[in-house]
Amino acid sequence: MSPNNLIPTLLTPDSLTATNTMNLVDSVLGTPRMNENEETTATETAMADDENMIEDEELQVRTMDVPRWLSTPEVTKFLVGNGKAKTLEEEYECTVVISGEGSGTKDPNTPGFDLPHLLVTMTGADVRQLGRLRRAIEDSLVDYIIENTPEQEESANPPPSLGRLLYGLGLSAANASPKTKDHTPDRAVLARSHFPIYLHTRKDDNNVGGQNLITKKVWMNVLELPMDSTSQEYHGRFLASKSFMNYYRNHFHCRVDIYGVWGDGEEQLMCAPYVLITSEEKSNVDKCIQYIEHRIREHEEKFDVSRQGGRRVLRGENREKVEES
Repeated sequence: MSPNNLIPTLLTPDSLTATNTMNLVDSVLGTPRMNENEETTATETAMADDENMIEDEELQVRTMDVPRWLSTPEVTKFLVGNGKAKTLEEEYECTVVISGEGSGTKDPNTPGFDLPHLLVTMTGADVRQLGRLRRAIEDSLVDYIIENTPEQEESANPPPSLGRLLYGLGLSAANASPKTKDHTPDRAVLARSHFPIYLHTRKDDNNVGGQNLITKKVWMNVLELPMDSTSQEYHGRFLASKSFMNYYRNHFHCRVDIYGVWGDGEEQLMCAPYVLITSEEKSNVDKCIQYIEHRIREHEEKFDVSRQGGRRVLRGENREKVEES
């Protein structure tokens, strides 16, 4: 009897269940059938594949720009050399990749390969761990500045390059955040305070990574200083008169620090001379920036000096017109 004639005969009884029917059909046709263990294994494998797909989809990526003036092979080694990268990845359950100028990366397919500065890319499933990892790398950059700056007589004063670093890190963090809507360059940002220095030197040995005990945040912004093209001398002392300093403090409620124009210890400065403005309120910083910018413009016109990056574009001004002036 052929299989085609046998199947209708076996399927006619009403008492035959659907499961028995399938078993009989498989038996008659010679179709291989999974046993219960095989079915369980297949189900578990499918579930595992689904979980892996979910994990892959949930991986988060965060980036951190290192300022161009600090993007050197020495800094890369300080951050991830001598097994530090592996230690960070194990501690924070994330991956760390550094690319860009000064990284030594040879793979052109690495994100940030062509950048003129270092780019730190952090990938992981836990955004809290990514945040802790970013903080650990920021702390390492701060440590690099402190360790490579001669100790000053006044212990409360931070290294002159520290404020510029913290502003750059604050700007990078704001730009990297998915919640950030304002990506205007040279804007005021909320960042770690540069003063006093003990905020960056007192570490908690019991905390993961030995992070700083205290984090004080302030609104800050920076301004470039004009330079005499003939003497290569930066001008900035005119902003530090007693009347000006009192005006910054009493009228704008801002702290203003000017670095790189005092002649002594200039080798301590790793970046170009600059003005750092900080305050508890963003509006104070914005107003103080406008006031100082206009004072710098008046000085540039009077002494025929200029800034390498050009004039700061203030709110309400046209960028093209400012660049032409």
